[in-house]
Amino acid sequence: MSPSLRDELTGTARPPLPPFVLLLPRGWVSVEPTKAAFADLAARTSAVLRSVHRPDLDAQLRSMLERAGDEFLRRDPVRLIYPADVPADELFPLSITAVRLTAPGGGPLDPHVAALRRDRGARTLGDDGVVLRWEQEHAHRVAGGRLTVHSFDYLVAVPGTERREGLLVSAVIPSAAGGERLDDDTVRAAGVLSDAILSTFRWSAA
Repeated sequence: MSPSLRDELTGTARPPLPPFVLLLPRGWVSVEPTKAAFADLAARTSAVLRSVHRPDLDAQLRSMLERAGDEFLRRDPVRLIYPADVPADELFPLSITAVRLTAPGGGPLDPHVAALRRDRGARTLGDDGVVLRWEQEHAHRVAGGRLTVHSFDYLVAVPGTERREGLLVSAVIPSAAGGERLDDDTVRAAGVLSDAILSTFRWSAA
């Protein structure tokens, strides 16, 4: 059941999320989050991994993307962002998701933000204090083994909600599989790219 239909049936409909702007690199797209969009992302990522002769990582990442897509679509999804038409030498297996986040119990997100700062080293991105940023690694059991991904996560308070809602943006890159790790320079470069994208964030009505 879609979030909007569920909200209508339960009488908990919320105002639509205000429009926002992100400046994307050449060849990147921002699309409605659907199963078809995740299938396209998986196919493009698969092509990248096959081009660097990593069929093992390809199979594991496809399995993770399928599961992650199902989980993402069960939340309150907003956008799926990924490179769709980028030269091979500029391509990262990096994808970005955005979901609408509500604090448990409908309270303010401030305790959650405080915990992120305390436990995960979250800090603001840039000097305006609008975007909170942290990073972490997650290990997943997938078909064919174990896959580790590195995520760069960002949280922005939704205006007009008294800080009770936020936009959670996650940029994810596979970092280890099959006993091999992606080199640190590539992971850092992915972080630099995702930071550059999120540094352009603004609510378009602001």
